[in-house]
Amino acid sequence: MLVELDIQNFAIIKSLKVRFQERMTVIIGETGAGKSIIIDAVSLLMGGRGQKEMVRSGEKKAVITGLFELDNQKEEIARLCDQYGLPHDDDQLVISRELAVKGRNVVRINGQLTTINVLRELGNYLVDIHGQHDQQVLMNQDRQIDLVDNYAPAKFKEDLEEYQADFDKWHKLTNQLRHLRQDAQELAQKQDILQFQNNELEAADLEDPQEDEKLEEEYNELNNFQKIADTASYFMQLYDDDEHGIATLLGDAQNAATDLTECGSKFKDFAKTVDDGVYALNDARSELSNLMDQMDFDEERFQYVTNRLDTLNSLKKKYGPTLKDVFTFYDKVKRELSQFETGGLDEEKLQGEVAELEEKMSRKARELHLTRERVAHSLEEQIKQELADLYMEKARFSINFEETKTFTEKGTDSIVFLIAPNPGEDLMPLVKIVSGGEQSRLILALKSIFSRVEPVGTMIFDEIDTGVSGRVSAAIGKKMHAIGQSKQVIAITHSPQVAAAGDQRYLVAKKVKDGATFTQIGPLSKEETITAIAQMMAGQNVTDAAKKNAADLIKSIKDE
Repeated sequence: MLVELDIQNFAIIKSLKVRFQERMTVIIGETGAGKSIIIDAVSLLMGGRGQKEMVRSGEKKAVITGLFELDNQKEEIARLCDQYGLPHDDDQLVISRELAVKGRNVVRINGQLTTINVLRELGNYLVDIHGQHDQQVLMNQDRQIDLVDNYAPAKFKEDLEEYQADFDKWHKLTNQLRHLRQDAQELAQKQDILQFQNNELEAADLEDPQEDEKLEEEYNELNNFQKIADTASYFMQLYDDDEHGIATLLGDAQNAATDLTECGSKFKDFAKTVDDGVYALNDARSELSNLMDQMDFDEERFQYVTNRLDTLNSLKKKYGPTLKDVFTFYDKVKRELSQFETGGLDEEKLQGEVAELEEKMSRKARELHLTRERVAHSLEEQIKQELADLYMEKARFSINFEETKTFTEKGTDSIVFLIAPNPGEDLMPLVKIVSGGEQSRLILALKSIFSRVEPVGTMIFDEIDTGVSGRVSAAIGKKMHAIGQSKQVIAITHSPQVAAAGDQRYLVAKKVKDGATFTQIGPLSKEETITAIAQMMAGQNVTDAAKKNAADLIKSIKDE
């Protein structure tokens, strides 16, 4: 239970410290005095979302600290503290939150820093706050199954966890299978492209990365054979002509050079140079002749070289730009193609795994369904009784089951809460016909039932009596008082009937001093309680008659 709450610089609260008692505590006060702010502070201690706007104007940070005494939650709290490396005492837990205008927000449990997520996990065992959120859950058809599951025994929750582990695996496998099928056409197209490329490159019979360079040289020779032959023939004609050929002229030049040597020794070197030139030209003529004897134009070879170069150039355009690049690309194609051939995802294997898992999940979902049916039947009867206590005795309540089209995180059950508030009306989904006052009573009925099985030590009700009559308010007060016999109950109310049902009452008041607004809270004595309830009933003009009515109201509710 919540023993003490310390609030510093939060919203309009400057400094506030309040100690709470066991059983049912009622918080009263005028609208805007800050009653709900106190509940907001408790919500932050349970891991609620904190914003810098919550810090009191002009202050740097807000600090909220709560002291909790542990009872039935000792073991779970100790387990969580051990899990997250937090110090813990068997009987007490101190939680602190700091909200800073600038900088990081801070969470401490028993003085040690921790995270919001850890705080939220611990909060599940400490406080249950009823506010607008609860009505949203009740009126959200998709969440109504959670209310049934919350009332189920511990064994059901274990079975549900096992099913959900299988569901997560099934969800992943079905996603894989769906993606595999969606991508099958694309993959097949890619494989076809790779196969075509592989066949084309394989047919090219590539062996030498420099083959194109060698063939280019051979092609030039073959392509220019006639030009080479004509030029060589012309040269040899020029050289061999008997009258005017190069050989004849060179012979004459050689004789003239020899004649010069007879005129002086200084011409010997000149004559030798001429001789060397003549010999070199003779050798060149012989070399050309030999080359031409070796050359032979092969039409078939020319066509092969031409076609082969066309093939290689085509491959270079597609996969190059060089023949070396083509070789590299060919290796890549073969690797990727082999991956297709050896597997990746096996559709048949996945289908088998999914089918096996679905069979297992079907069995577990059936077991969950049977348990839910038993729980729902018991819950229906208890809700009817609770509603009767809240002056809805003529209401009919039913929990309807339908089978989902596929597996869900909860199994194969879809649950709808049906109600007929008045005699003669057909059962209709809760979300369609229930008024605000009826919602509050339904929530309270459920809370009354769940309080017997929930581990939390404190239940907070924020204006649950809104929109109901005095008689119904009295019934709501009695119901919360009954819950307070086993749980700590803290209720914020504007109803005198609910206030009268409390075991102790606190008054929240707002005052303005030096231009600043402050919120204060303090316990009410017996006499102050009577006066406060009289004001709630009759307004500010509290007469003795009004006080007597207030005292009678307290006595009547207590006596009942």
